[in-house]
Amino acid sequence: MDFWHQKTGKGHSSPGLYLHIHPSSCFVASGVWHPETPVLNKIRKAILERSDSWKKVLEAGLNLEGDSQKRPPTGVGPDHPFVQDLKRKDFIAAISFTNKQITSPAFMDEFIKAGKSMDPLNQFLARSMRLPW
Repeated sequence: MDFWHQKTGKGHSSPGLYLHIHPSSCFVASGVWHPETPVLNKIRKAILERSDSWKKVLEAGLNLEGDSQKRPPTGVGPDHPFVQDLKRKDFIAAISFTNKQITSPAFMDEFIKAGKSMDPLNQFLARSMRLPW
């Protein structure tokens, strides 16, 4: 189930939450997955221009996942402090749940708590895309 901040472009290139419930895998994910090139460029530009804000995202303790390029984008040296993040094609984080948590009466509270913990990432992404937050 998708909860998008705002639908943009052809796909879901805005930040949001995705709830995945399956007997073998339950999680909530946030961020943007496979954003269109113009959106990806805005995110990378924001990381370069607002590195203090990006550092706060990283300090939130989220485990960023997804695909990356093999080389940094043009103009970014291999020694840049955020080179690994600038090579990203996806900006997503996920928090797993057990089947017991999913079926618990407290699940909605746990889901909301997990979603709020990923706010730093979604907020940075929304602002980099010039979307209201």
